[in-house]
Amino acid sequence: MSYLPPKWSIPSDVKWIEINGYPMAYQESGAGAPLVLVHGGLCDYRMWPGQLEAFSRKHRVLNVSLRHCFPELWDGVGSDFSFAQHAQDMAAFIQRLRIGPVHLLGHSRGGAVVLEVAKKYPELIRTLILGDAAARLELPETEENLQAVAFRSNLYADFRQDVAKGDIEGGLSRFIDYLIGPGSWESMPAVLRKGFLQNVQTALAADPLPLTTDDDLRKFNFPVLILTGEKSPPMYSLLISEMRKRGGLKPPVIIPGAGHAMQRENPKAFNEAVLKFAAEH
Repeated sequence: MSYLPPKWSIPSDVKWIEINGYPMAYQESGAGAPLVLVHGGLCDYRMWPGQLEAFSRKHRVLNVSLRHCFPELWDGVGSDFSFAQHAQDMAAFIQRLRIGPVHLLGHSRGGAVVLEVAKKYPELIRTLILGDAAARLELPETEENLQAVAFRSNLYADFRQDVAKGDIEGGLSRFIDYLIGPGSWESMPAVLRKGFLQNVQTALAADPLPLTTDDDLRKFNFPVLILTGEKSPPMYSLLISEMRKRGGLKPPVIIPGAGHAMQRENPKAFNEAVLKFAAEH
């Protein structure tokens, strides 16, 4: 399937570049050492309104939309919505713009994408920044581990069932409330709810998390910053603890008063942690 030129509207404040046959949308601002932002599931380049101004004072910031995320309104057709494809796209994006090595920040599903970039294209990484990164690790099958890891698979399975029954907005409401906290969907600004709805097909794609082995983590030869929210779901604290043990990584920065949506719930603390780390490396 050919996606070029874009078959959808590109907003006036957004650029696009051909990456592996796909018109990847991105925004660019600021100057300095490149800092690339990779959004989480059901999101797109618009995920970072609380970060762009602060980050752009110190960095050349590039916030991307992964393949099939807004501004494309994807119909779910095709098999190229995957962690592997998104990692290839991100590597090609950095290479095409000749900006590597970069500070590479990924949140949630985007954390899994940047982990794949770090494993397969380490030469492109100056630092790796993981905000509640989704990951599949070589964990012993204890009851505690199985229960924690099932959080993500159950979250998506329940949502797909809701969509199959035609209850898209209800399913999204339950998805967001389960991930971020009760009442999150109802209290969310309308523009954010619209963004999730525009990306709804991306949450329906069968896209199992790739395995990150202990050896993968031990091979990281660049600084790694781990961020998590004080109120983030327990799955993330388990993954962080295990990644630290297996890869010799430093303790996480815990964003106070925030959960999984830490960059929105406490942007000041989130931004300060990222900028301090990047300035040190």
